[in-house]
Amino acid sequence: MVSLRRMPRPQLADLPQGARVLAIRLSAMGDIVFALPALAALKQARPDLRVDWLVEDRFAALLKFHPLIEDVLIFPRKGWRSGRGIGPMWQHLRKLRKKRDYALVLDFQSNLKSALQLLFVRSKQRVGLAAPLAREGAQRFHHVHAEVAERAHRSERDAALLHAVGWQGNVQLHLRWPLPEDVQQAIPSEADGLTLLHTGVTAYGKDKEWPAERWMELARSLVANGHRPRLLWTPAEREATQAIANAAGEGVALAPATPSINHLMALTDQSRLLIGADSGPVHLAAYRGTSVVALFGPTDPKVYAPPGKQVQIVYPGENDEAPPPRDRNRQSPWMAKISVEEVLRAVQVASANL
Repeated sequence: MVSLRRMPRPQLADLPQGARVLAIRLSAMGDIVFALPALAALKQARPDLRVDWLVEDRFAALLKFHPLIEDVLIFPRKGWRSGRGIGPMWQHLRKLRKKRDYALVLDFQSNLKSALQLLFVRSKQRVGLAAPLAREGAQRFHHVHAEVAERAHRSERDAALLHAVGWQGNVQLHLRWPLPEDVQQAIPSEADGLTLLHTGVTAYGKDKEWPAERWMELARSLVANGHRPRLLWTPAEREATQAIANAAGEGVALAPATPSINHLMALTDQSRLLIGADSGPVHLAAYRGTSVVALFGPTDPKVYAPPGKQVQIVYPGENDEAPPPRDRNRQSPWMAKISVEEVLRAVQVASANL
């Protein structure tokens, strides 16, 4: 693998007209959103380039209708995790090998999972992160390494892959692309102007959980201040979310169903405001231009905060202070430091900016 570093550094300007580029960012939702500005910058610099994106099956819908992506390649995570073993994975990798030659691969993921894909992608020019941000030895599979400060914002980090191949410019941090008509029509008209609350967290992000009783108090206060709070939910979360809505009382209810990521985007597009912890829905809504109040505790807002004037961050740390090391298995004490009053003040600022 040492010989890879001796190859000439590729330049974006030198790619053939209409060349194929592959972006690899498999997961998670927020990380995919952070990479999208780099995609827009790439297409702005070279509109002729034809971009494919390799992503996990659970997030493929996010990219399906994106106007700058020609082909969405799907990594079969569900098949792998469901116990069907090596079969679906081997089938996927063989298809990847036969797919096409790429003039350039941008490995935004830069870990062992993306390195496995690189073994089967046909390309002589692969750009990824340098260690230590490249993890599990992934940098050994790259021809060009992007050097990035460890606490650089994720969008800056992803844009650094373009800088590594000669691009200069500023990334466009927001973009709202059209969604299919049937998806938009599936969201009821009474959803217009709702204040959405995203109370759930993933099993992998248990430390981002804000106490349920504070969500209840916040929802009641929002009603008193003229908002129409509705709680986002998934089928797995519905019972717990309904309990919060019931305890919050009159004027608080579940949000309209969002059976796909595209339905979620359509709903947040119509909403007045989204309040939630650092999460995929928060980042996606902010990227599409919706006003957001984001609660940060165990994760570093300097690295992960959604950018933009329409975003208000609530964080118990001092300016530029990094949070303590994460324990993903339990609620972070830093989330417990966030008061309802602080969130309401952020809501007031966000509402004034609408």
